[in-house]
Amino acid sequence: RVLVVLIAISSLVYFSIQPAPGTGGRSYGPIGLVPYSMWLHFTAYLGLSGILSYASHDVAKPAWQIMIGVFVVTVGIGTAVEVLQLNLPARTFSTADIAVNALGAATGTILFYISERVLRRLRTATRSSTRL
Repeated sequence: RVLVVLIAISSLVYFSIQPAPGTGGRSYGPIGLVPYSMWLHFTAYLGLSGILSYASHDVAKPAWQIMIGVFVVTVGIGTAVEVLQLNLPARTFSTADIAVNALGAATGTILFYISERVLRRLRTATRSSTRL
C-alpha cells in the first residue's frame, strides 16, 4: 500500500510541475461548465484521497479520525504543490486550485468511507443469510 501511495503522490507532483494542460485546444471539462484544469485538479485529489483512504482504512483509530487525517494530508500535499509552483515559470500559484483540491479530497474521502460502510453491511448481510 505504501508503494501505491508513493507512486500516486510522485505522479501528481510530477504532472503538477509540467506545463499546464488545457492551454491548447481544450478549455472546458466534460460538462462544459468548469475549466478543464479544474476538472483535472478535482479528479487528481479525489483519486489521491481515495488511495490514502484505502491505504489507511484498517488503522486502529476511529473512522472519523482517519477521514480527517486523509483530508488534511491530501490538502497539505495540494497546497505544497501550489507553493512549489510559485517558483516555476510555466506554472502559477492559485488559491482556487487549492480550494478545488480540497473539494476533490473531501469528496474522495467521503465516497471511500460511504462505500466501505455499504460493502461492510452487504458482507454482514450475506454472512448472516448463509448461516440460516
